[in-house]
Amino acid sequence: MGYEYYPLQIGLERLYDVDSIVYDDFTNSVDTYRFQLREVCVDTFHDLEGRIAYRFERSIQRSDTGGFEFDRSFYVVTDGVRTERVEDNLREVMLVYPPIRDQDWDANVFNSLPEAERSYERTHAAYEIKGRLFDSTLHVIVQNDTDNFIVNRFSEERYAKHEGLIERRFYHIETQFGIDSGLLWIQRVVE
Repeated sequence: MGYEYYPLQIGLERLYDVDSIVYDDFTNSVDTYRFQLREVCVDTFHDLEGRIAYRFERSIQRSDTGGFEFDRSFYVVTDGVRTERVEDNLREVMLVYPPIRDQDWDANVFNSLPEAERSYERTHAAYEIKGRLFDSTLHVIVQNDTDNFIVNRFSEERYAKHEGLIERRFYHIETQFGIDSGLLWIQRVVE
């Protein structure tokens, strides 16, 4: 089915390097922030539908000398043909199974937000991050609104078999009068 692309078990830990680039049109400046995110599966419980939910805790390390500080928790459920993630009381469908190229789905089908179409760009393909080769990955297009000359929004995620999320890229850039404003986010798994 493809469940191994989003493995769930207590003790599972993922560490990410994050580059966040902020384009400020007010000061006409570009600031880069680098930090690490750690996500650890700490517990399970049964959700309101009786399904096993895996609770994760996310923490942030803002500098090399500082420790990790708790940021938030979220939980994940895999149920038949989909994996759902609930964060800040918002339920999203992250992946659908089995993964098939060009298959699309509404990530917001279980919440009140507008439709958010996700799709598989590539399935079961090799992918490399900083010299580390993942032999089987899913490439998910989360948002692709790049036809507008003023506002560009693009977001993608990559999931590796037996690893889970290994990369997330997001940008939302608005350009007016030759000046950019917005955010570029690059998150890559470390170990």
